[in-house]
Order: sequence, then structure tokens, then C-alpha cells
Amino acid sequence: MNMSTQSQRLVALAALAALAAGCASTAHLKDAETHYYAGEYKAAAESAREKLADVETPEERGTQALILDNLYAGSASFMAGDASASAEAFESAAAGIAEQDDSTFGSGYPTRTYDVSMAANYKALALWAEGDIDGARVAFRNTADAQERADDRNAKAIRKAEDEAEKRKSDETEKANSDAAANGGSADGLISKFMDTVASGDAQRQIDEYQAEYSTWSVYDNFQVPSTWFLDGVFSLANAEMASDLEHASFAARKALGMAPSAPAKSIYDFAEARADGKIPPEGLDRVFVVVFENGLGPEIEERRFDIPIPYNGRVYMLSFALPKLVRRDPAYPKLTIRDGAVSLGDTLPVADLDRVAVREFKSRLPGIVASQVFEAVVKLAVQVAIVEAAKEKGGAQGAFLASLATSAISSAVTGTDTRHWNLLPKELQAFVWKKPKTKDREIEIWVPGGVQPLAKVALPEKGLSVVYVKVPAPGLPPLVRLLGAQGQ
Repeated sequence: MNMSTQSQRLVALAALAALAAGCASTAHLKDAETHYYAGEYKAAAESAREKLADVETPEERGTQALILDNLYAGSASFMAGDASASAEAFESAAAGIAEQDDSTFGSGYPTRTYDVSMAANYKALALWAEGDIDGARVAFRNTADAQERADDRNAKAIRKAEDEAEKRKSDETEKANSDAAANGGSADGLISKFMDTVASGDAQRQIDEYQAEYSTWSVYDNFQVPSTWFLDGVFSLANAEMASDLEHASFAARKALGMAPSAPAKSIYDFAEARADGKIPPEGLDRVFVVVFENGLGPEIEERRFDIPIPYNGRVYMLSFALPKLVRRDPAYPKLTIRDGAVSLGDTLPVADLDRVAVREFKSRLPGIVASQVFEAVVKLAVQVAIVEAAKEKGGAQGAFLASLATSAISSAVTGTDTRHWNLLPKELQAFVWKKPKTKDREIEIWVPGGVQPLAKVALPEKGLSVVYVKVPAPGLPPLVRLLGAQGQ
């Protein structure tokens, strides 16, 4: 094979690689995000269900290949007011996650421990919104179980990722040697040589600076989610049927307090303890209400590209790779103000900073991601150099130039990093706990700072602890406002 023909074949392979990457994209989920960020929640749900619509049975929808689709569908459906579809989607997501956990090597979306806890939490919320109190109780207990196992799950996920990386490392090394040999070259020794170059040169400095960016970001002490503990406590208190429910309400609120001390969590804990001790009768909570505010959007992942010159044998090659960049987003509003007519009852207060949950897990997995991405890029570079050096021997400067063009095209087609992420999660959770108004309809008004009219008006039930759930992804977007029922309402 002459060098011109060889170069044409390599360029064709590069084009096929780029095409395959495009086909594997999640464009429909990006469409879902676009609709969601515009407040078009029903359209967002429809886009998220694009692939799910082609699957006939719930069992087929509950696979690891469709985890992210189900997470997006569940989030968007809940915001669109379809709690039933939301609960179903999160149930399918849980089934896919279980399948992924049982696999020796997972495939598809790299599920995070945070995702597991939040998916269980949102399924419970959706069932609660539907009025399925018994189903929600089971789902909240499952959420608590997922929370208790969060640290262990994250450690296992990291070990599994390391095992997968080792297997890819072996496979990629073998393929590199094969590809180089097929084109008359040899990658032997080049991989280790370039890894040494990276470790001792400008590449390592850039990588260290990149990782140091996250060193100042605040995180919680473990991989649990304080907002889900808080919601579990509120639900268990509002729907207590027996002493064990009150004990669980106290336990969940105490967990939330332990991670993120707040006045709302302390109030729920105090009420649960007082009910359990008999200091407050069941009807004593008839005068109490809680506003839960899911505020803004959590971090998203973008791609940050690194292009580092690597000198070798009189030529300068480019080591190109990409790493994930966590980008924090703004809250919708700093707070909500709750009013009884013209009288301000107070403002929602922070309960959980969910950015801190996302950042902790991102930081814990980052070293493995960096190592894997750098090694993959080095392998590609080793193949490129081996082929160019072989072409140089056979075809002189012209052959080396053509081979360099072709192999650079292949390298640039495969340097991307995985930026898939459940981008519809909230930035923070706030809450407000107070006594119901004494007016006949017990109506409260919910206001945003600087608003000219209420975000919502809600008439609270006469009986039971009343819970108003408010979710606003971004300023000016239509809110979701739901009155969540309590036992006996």
C-alpha cells in the first residue's frame, strides 16, 4: 500500500469515528433541556421520552441504557404536573441502575451516587403528590436505605470504574500495538515514554492547576443528601400512623440537621420528638404548615480541552484530550416570602446546598477520570507517532507529512470526555415552617423578591400538617406549586 492510499484510508476511519460519536449523542435530551429551561415542561417530557416511546414494556424501559432518559422524563413530567408518569419514569430509572450495579462492567450513562438518592427521593415525592401515601412511605424508606449506603456505593463505583479503566488500558494498549503494526510501525515503548513526558512536563502542571480549581469548593462530609433526609422527615411527620413513623421522622430530621443545621430541620425534629413523647397530640399539627422550595438548577458538566505539544525525534506532536468541567449555575431567587394577606409571615431559609453534594462526588471521581482520559490520549498519540515514523522511513518527508495529517484527524475525533449529567436537579432546598393563618380559608401567598403579584396563592387544609411544594428552575419560569396531602386529609 502506498502512503497516499494509506493516508486516505486513515482519514476515512477518522470520519467514521466522528460519525459514530455523533450517532451516540443525546440530542433528544438536549432538546428536553432547551424546553425545560424555557418553562415548556410538557414539551421537555415529550423530548425526554423520545427513546422510551419506542420501548413496549416497563421491563425494557428499565435498562441501564435508558437510565438518563428516565431521569429526564421523570423530572420533566413532575414539573409538567404528571406525577404518575414521573413516578413510573423514576421506577424505570431505579431498575436500570440496579441492572448497572449488577453488571461486571456497566454501560451507558455513568450513574452517580447522587443520582440514586435523588431518583428515589423524586419517586417518593411523585407518589406523595398522587396521594399514594402508602406507596410514598415505602419509597421514602427506600430513599433512606439508599442514603445510608451512599458512601459505600460511591466507593464501589470508584473501584468498578478503576477495574473498567484497567481493562480499557489493556485493550487500548493491545489495539495500539496492532494498529501501529498494521501500518508498518511499532508503538512499543512509546506509551510509557509519553506517559513519563506528561508526568514531568507542562501537561502535569496544567492538570494540577485544573484539579486545584475545585479544592476551594465546599462539600459535605459524606455522600448523603440532606434535602432528601429533610423531605423524608416532613413526610413521615405529616403522615405518621404509628410510633415507628414518628421515630423515623425524628431520625430523618436529625440526619438533615447533622449534615446541614437549619431552623426548618430543627422545627421538624422538635415536632417529631414532641409528638413521640405525647407532648403534642395528633391534632396539634393541624395548625402547622411547611413550604418546601426547590430553588434553581444544580451544576452542569462542560468539556475543557487540553492541547499540549509533545516533542519527539525532531517533530512536535499534539497531545489532545478533554476533561469534564463542573459549572455552577444561579438560584432562581434568593428566597420566597410567605404572606397572610398583607402580613409577612417570614421567608424560606436554606436547608441544603445541593451543589455541595454534586461537587463532592465529582471531586471523588475526578482522579480516575483524569488518569483514564490522559492514558487514552497518550495511546492515540503513540499510534500516531509510530505510523508517522514508519512512513518517514518508507516515504521520506512527504510520506511522514501525509501520515501525520491522517493520524491527527483520527486523534482529534476521539478526544472528547463524557459530559452526560442529570442537569435538571435543583441547586438548593429551602423551607419555611409556621402556623396556619386564622382566616376561614387559611390562604397563604407566596412571593418572590421584588414581585408585583404573588407567585401563588394556596388555601391550606383545616386538618393535618400541610405541605406546600414549590419548584422554580430559573428566574421568571413557571413554577410548580403543589399541595402535598397528609394522612387523613
